[in-house]
Parts: sequence; structure tokens; C-alpha cells
Amino acid sequence: MSAQEIEAQCSLREAIETQRKVFINHARGETVLGPRAVLSQGDNAQFSYIARASQSGPTIVKFGTVFPGNSAHNLPAVQTTVAVMNEKNGSLTHFFDGESVTQLRTVATSMAVAMELVPHAEKIGIVGLGHQGVAHARAARELFSPRELIGISRTSTTNSHDEFSDIGSDIRQLQDCDLIVLCTNSQSPVIREAMKPDSLCISIGSFAPHRCEVEPRLLMNAQSVYVDDVAISSQQCGSVCEALKTVSQPWEALKSIGSLFAKEGKTRITGENYFFSVGLGIQDAALVEYILGKVA
Repeated sequence: MSAQEIEAQCSLREAIETQRKVFINHARGETVLGPRAVLSQGDNAQFSYIARASQSGPTIVKFGTVFPGNSAHNLPAVQTTVAVMNEKNGSLTHFFDGESVTQLRTVATSMAVAMELVPHAEKIGIVGLGHQGVAHARAARELFSPRELIGISRTSTTNSHDEFSDIGSDIRQLQDCDLIVLCTNSQSPVIREAMKPDSLCISIGSFAPHRCEVEPRLLMNAQSVYVDDVAISSQQCGSVCEALKTVSQPWEALKSIGSLFAKEGKTRITGENYFFSVGLGIQDAALVEYILGKVA
């Protein structure tokens, strides 16, 4: 299934609902998630994992590569394929364009968390203007209609994207943002200073133990640090891994987003709040299962 077919079959709001549902089910123990395998190769890596969004649903195997340098060549930093096995006979039935699945489910999860925690965000900042950054900006513009949408890029300060009010290179432009989304390939912190109260910072680039988009010490004073899955992120998310070395146990601020989505009503936030996503196979499986259900 091509990128165009995926886009035609699943809107952003539909994708958001698949992610809310699968994380609630994950918190209830109703998903099936195998371990992730990663082979490092300098700054690059190859990975694979297997998952089901439901006990009786189709099984997906996702495999791909992470090449941070690709962004400079207008290529996706993450390139993937999703293979689908039929739940009734085990046959390999579909291949999905992995970049499209990854981008849509990642953006959908980010937006689902933002809609819960900062539903009235008026000033939004996006750091990193690769494929994921621009996709997050488009989604934020559609869902929040913000007063300001600022892009931060190390390589370009030309506003070539209609989604942004302005594009700059100084992270200090985002100090008073309600929502900041980090979509970088940086291995060292991009956010080093505290944000304004009642704000949310989403990080999708701290997906390995050596990748820290947020200074770990900042998490010590956060109201909430949400993650895909506490056990998995404690081993794989760089900023969380480093913070856990110094934080007192148990760390009550660290929470899985399944618990956030399962709550009745909106969660009132104070102080600084973070969401770190390393990406789970159940996210891909949920999106794939939904699309296959529509085309069946």
C-alpha cells in the first residue's frame, strides 16, 4: 500500500483515534508487543520489531533504517517497510509504505497528547524541519489554529512552508510557547532551559539511550513526564534513561500515555510537562489494522 493510498484511507483525526485506542488497550494488557532489535552502525542504525494491536488482529513486522544524515539530502532520516501477516492463516498479505505509516502514527500520537494537555495552545514551536517536523506543523495548524507557529532550523531560516508564521535558528524564540515539538536527529540536548509554566514539550528524537533532545535535569522538576510505555522508555529513551540515574524512586512523574487517554475528562496541567516517544510496534499495527478494516 503506497503513501497515497494510506493518506486516502486514513485522515489525521482517524489516525489520532487509532492511537488513543491502542494505548488505552496497551495499558490494559490487550496488545501484543515483541522486543525491538537494533543494530548500530556509527551514527546510523537498522531495526526491526513485531507487534499486534489486539489479541486477535493481524501481526505486523516493521523493519528499517535510521540515517540522520539523510535529512541534508531531502531523504527521510527513517526509512521503513511494514509487512502484514493474516491473522487467520499466517500468510504475508500486505506491504505498507513504512515512512507514511511511521509519520502518520507518530504525528497522530503527538497530537493526541497535545489535545489532552494543551488543547488551547496559541503559540507552538517546531524544532527540526525535516519530514516529521513539517508533518507535525501541518497537523498543529489544522487542529489548533495557533496564533503563532514558529519553526526552528539549524540549516534554513527561509520560510518556505506555508504552515509557519516564522522560521528562525534561535531556540530562545520558543521560550513562551504553549507547545514545543522536537523532531531532530540531535544526540545532545536541544532544550536546555526550563519552559514556561503550563506548557508541553514533545520529543520524538530521544528514541535511543544515547539520544537526549531534552536536558535530563529539567525532568526533575516536571509535573509530568509521559512516555509510550514506562518500562520500555526507561531502557530506550535517552533523556529518561539519564534522568533515572539521579531521580529518587519511585519516580511518580513518569507515566505511560495509556493512563492519560483512559481518564475521564481533561487533565489539568501546571508547571512543565513532557512527552517522549520512542515509537512502539503497536502504533503501526493499530494504524494498519484500521486501514485494512476499511478496504476489506
